[in-house]
Amino acid sequence: MESPTLEESEEPKLELSDLPDELLVMIFDKLDVLGLKEASLVCSRWAGLAFSGCRMDRVLLKVDYTLHEPADYDKTFLESTRNYRHLQYAYSTEEMGLNYFLNLLKKFKNSLQTLKIWPNFFITLYQLQQILLELPDLQHLSVQSRICYDFEMRNVPQEPFPVRSKLRSLLLDTEIGLQCDGFDIRTVAPNLACLDMDCDSQQALEVYKHFSGQLTSVGVFFKIEDFFLRFCELTFPLVEILDFYCDDEQMFDRTAVRTICSFFRNLTKLRRLTLRCNVSMEVIESITRHCRELVYLSLKTDLLQENSLQSLGQLSNLKTLTLDGWMLDNVLHGCKPIPALGSVRLVSTKLSDPFVLYGHLGNVAPNLWDLVIIEADIDDNVLQFICDNFKHLKCLTMESCLMITDKGLKYTGRLPILRDLQLGFMDITGAALTSFPSNTIHYISMLRCDLITDDDLLKLPVAFPSLQQLDVTSCHRVSEDGIARLRAVMPSCCIEDRLLTE
Repeated sequence: MESPTLEESEEPKLELSDLPDELLVMIFDKLDVLGLKEASLVCSRWAGLAFSGCRMDRVLLKVDYTLHEPADYDKTFLESTRNYRHLQYAYSTEEMGLNYFLNLLKKFKNSLQTLKIWPNFFITLYQLQQILLELPDLQHLSVQSRICYDFEMRNVPQEPFPVRSKLRSLLLDTEIGLQCDGFDIRTVAPNLACLDMDCDSQQALEVYKHFSGQLTSVGVFFKIEDFFLRFCELTFPLVEILDFYCDDEQMFDRTAVRTICSFFRNLTKLRRLTLRCNVSMEVIESITRHCRELVYLSLKTDLLQENSLQSLGQLSNLKTLTLDGWMLDNVLHGCKPIPALGSVRLVSTKLSDPFVLYGHLGNVAPNLWDLVIIEADIDDNVLQFICDNFKHLKCLTMESCLMITDKGLKYTGRLPILRDLQLGFMDITGAALTSFPSNTIHYISMLRCDLITDDDLLKLPVAFPSLQQLDVTSCHRVSEDGIARLRAVMPSCCIEDRLLTE
């Protein structure tokens, strides 16, 4: 009997295209949106699987009438087979192309969950009403504009606003619409769990009071002080997320401090807190004493005195801390270590001695893995201190740190497990960037790094052989030709470019 030839004995080779849908879906679930986009270009089958099912939760469809004609969207999206769930809609003229947009909503009305409206002046009650009529299952609505009457229809009897019982989240850029008859949030969205709007009128205060017992997320902005303390007298027993922005109230009046401390005393379920206002040490202590479940804390303030953050050590679950504004160097003095604290963001911090702050930060966050420094007064010596003392850093972002030179940038090579390096508005050269070869860096982002050239980019593959993603944005000396040449030598690297155009 003749033995089989080599060709006869070989098993057929499997290609990626031979994988069943079930396996492809498991692979696609691990990809980010950019990865899904690339996978969808392979073939129509992959495109259908990549942008379907739960993966559509990560996709935001942006319809911008300021850039394209409404008819362009008709041609593109009305023929689409994708079930978009999240839609952002922008327009810039008084004639918003409502009919075009309503046709688009009809297309996706059975799948759409989120709608963000971004006009550049106002939206009328009639327009908002017509939009909501098309979206019976809407869950999240954001209106980044004034809501006002349609004066051409002011004498025409208006249909009542539809009740949207599935609407759980509402953001209003201004509460002016609450003054309009016929638009009552309490009736339109009776089951709200998330509410974000101004509180500068009695109507707004009544809305917050009505929903106070059911809200889990609150965003509130006070342009004037009239309703500030009255809001702080409300109780939100279920709130887990709070974004609190007060423009004028300084929170140092004794009566105000007592009211504010009492307000936070009742927020025992709070997990994420953003305070964009000046607060006293007493208020911070009330927060840390009573809001023990906090995992995220952001403070935008210019009046943090020494030892102001000493009590943060009580927040054993805190994972992310943002400090924005002028403060004394020793605000963290005496604070106990927080092992869970892994991400710290420092923005516009003006310090007389940065070594003091970063020294205390090293004690407070011994496991820090993500550090963002924006518009901060740090020089090469401070960066050297950071790179020598924060050995757990995986992600480092520096933006508008103008005292960092090429010499200082090289110190980042001392970070043994650095994975992500993001640089913005920095005067560093390509020679400095590629002078510390690293096998650990997977992601580099450069925003307005105007000394970087096309030739510098071609040195990245040697310096960072494990690079998987590169973002280049508005770097003056980088051209489309340079990006094309880099893609040719790094085909497996995802390269995103947003270059300057004349």
